[in-house]
Amino acid sequence: MEKPILLFPYSVDEFRGIINSEINEALKRFHLNPSPSDSEKLLSRKEAALKLNVCLVTLDSYTKQGLIQSYIIGRRVLFKESEIEKSLHQVKTVKY
Repeated sequence: MEKPILLFPYSVDEFRGIINSEINEALKRFHLNPSPSDSEKLLSRKEAALKLNVCLVTLDSYTKQGLIQSYIIGRRVLFKESEIEKSLHQVKTVKY
């Protein structure tokens, strides 16, 4: 059996150690900085309607009008809680 030809100055064990340490560092960075979408709470149609204090038909109407963004996972329609909050606008009333 012939000896393998190495194209870099590290032995196989040293190379495995380098790869292992780099992977561990990358995993630590990933766990320290999770993506924002991982912590995003998703609401069902019923929960979103309760949060907005509207019925399900009105919620469907808002979705079709593009006022609220919905997401489909399988057969479920879900809403991001942060987007529900963003859809609410403050109205300034003027007294005459």
